[in-house]
Amino acid sequence: MQVYHVYIDDLRFTFVERAPVEEFKERVVEASRADGAFVPIARSSRPPSEVFVTSQTKVRIETATLPRESAGPSDDNGDDDAFWFDFDSLQ
Repeated sequence: MQVYHVYIDDLRFTFVERAPVEEFKERVVEASRADGAFVPIARSSRPPSEVFVTSQTKVRIETATLPRESAGPSDDNGDDDAFWFDFDSLQ
């Protein structure tokens, strides 16, 4: 499973689908070429919001791959919660 971490200045948003990231990238380019604009962010790890983007705004996008299966057999017979991720703690 791929996740996309989008860093905007000091903020981080995590997406689990590529389409909203591509849409966001297009809007950031438009805003940075203009005098600046509010860019909406939807379908991320945070509630929907807007950020103001100018040509000086620092934006970085990283891709991370999460394993689909656990790394190995569990030593105990209890529930395996290896897939409960806090997206804000991933780097």
